[in-house]
Amino acid sequence: MKFYKVIGVIIFVVAFSNSCNKEGEPFVKEEYTYKSVIIGNQEWMADDLKNNVFCNGDPIPEVKDFSEWSGLETAAWVYVNNDKLKYGTFGKLYNWYAVNDKRNICPCGWHVPSYGEWEELIKYLGGPDVAGGKMKSLGTIQTSDGFWYEPNTGATNSSGFSAIPTGV
Repeated sequence: MKFYKVIGVIIFVVAFSNSCNKEGEPFVKEEYTYKSVIIGNQEWMADDLKNNVFCNGDPIPEVKDFSEWSGLETAAWVYVNNDKLKYGTFGKLYNWYAVNDKRNICPCGWHVPSYGEWEELIKYLGGPDVAGGKMKSLGTIQTSDGFWYEPNTGATNSSGFSAIPTGV
């Protein structure tokens, strides 16, 4: 069970706004400027999370060793494939304990979306059969213009969400 929670968190660590900034306007947190996108009545972070601290200022520890990472029962983050060069594109990967922590992994005024908020987003985008494509970035690895493997079926990114695959 723990394994599945970690994988799910790694795939989608996005933030949902309580709108402390002007809706759809970029905002700065820890010297990084995040973009956001309005989809229906919701505001979603349009960048991967890059936080080093919880909302209250407590640090989120970095872990570099896979065996340590896989055995953790406390909050932590890693770079994708432990490669800091991928940080600009992919942000950081956080474990379930960081995402589920009451100190809030997201920038203040934002939060990890609830199941109901995801359901509302999916419904607004036309349901589970098409919502993913409306959120996926365009292009493929094979054509050197994207991050998805062919075929990138159904991808339109009509929502502006620009989801990219990250890894485990």
